[in-house]
Amino acid sequence: MTSSRENTSRAAPGAAPFMAFLPLVAALLFCVTGAGAAEAPLPPPRQALLTILFEGTETAVGRTAHEELDSFAAEYVRKGGRLELRAYAGPPHDTSSNNRRLSLRRALTIRQELIDRGIVAERIHVRAMGGVSDSGPQDRVDISLPGG
Repeated sequence: MTSSRENTSRAAPGAAPFMAFLPLVAALLFCVTGAGAAEAPLPPPRQALLTILFEGTETAVGRTAHEELDSFAAEYVRKGGRLELRAYAGPPHDTSSNNRRLSLRRALTIRQELIDRGIVAERIHVRAMGGVSDSGPQDRVDISLPGG
């Protein structure tokens, strides 16, 4: 004797109220912004004592930057204290390996320039940031006070 049952799917008792909210829950979990939505603007850059700009993938310091570093180092050697070098390379929030390495090479170049001008190496903290996280120039090294 063969019997065929009709394949019907039924919700468990009491599931009806939950099922009514399922589309809303799905919409909240998988919220997709519209195509016309604009990205939030980047914050302004942190205050820096000196900013050295670079072109493209360059890591060498130009003549103008050398003069700025001379003046900065002469003043800072008298003051003393610690410095932080924050190096950026690439578009906003790009932390790819290539951009992190490029920003590190730039920071180390500026670090050596400062050491050559009399600032003690142990007082210089280097941070390779990769892509910018603010509205400042993409290819730069900011010299600032730690945490400032």
